[in-house]
Amino acid sequence: MLLEIRSAPHSRESIHLMATIRRASESDIPEMVAVVNAAFQVERDFRDSDRTSPAETSRLMQSSTFFVAINDGRIAGAVQVRVNGTTGYFGMLAVDPTLQRSGLGRMLREAAEIYCREQGCMEMTLSTGSVRRELLSYYRKFGYEITSIEPAPEAAPFSKTIEIVRMAKPL
Repeated sequence: MLLEIRSAPHSRESIHLMATIRRASESDIPEMVAVVNAAFQVERDFRDSDRTSPAETSRLMQSSTFFVAINDGRIAGAVQVRVNGTTGYFGMLAVDPTLQRSGLGRMLREAAEIYCREQGCMEMTLSTGSVRRELLSYYRKFGYEITSIEPAPEAAPFSKTIEIVRMAKPL
């Protein structure tokens, strides 16, 4: 899948995008990890470590597909996608903090949904932390509804008690 997307500026007048969404390769891992960890810095007050590492991303690539957004010749965003039967999942959606609110996150989410739909999925799922309230309302705008809320696993890398919110929508 290769999507070319042109975006007019949204809330930041200086941001003009001409992004390409493509499937990630192993050689993209260092740049992807940097973008993901930068985007997830907002979670540092309750997360004990970086969101991901090169080793973890490489391991996840064995069972998942990653898409990256390329803008100005560099990786500006990434998303992990998995298919399990007729259910798709996306996670680790990340956009370079300097380009957030530019539409890149929406483009990556839509690429994940298109990919899963093409793989025969009838439902798309995601999970996020309950402390990220802004994400709950963001995903609701695109048809996702909360399906469960449960405590984070004890082995999770969180310094505070949080709940995992699972959301889904039909494709």
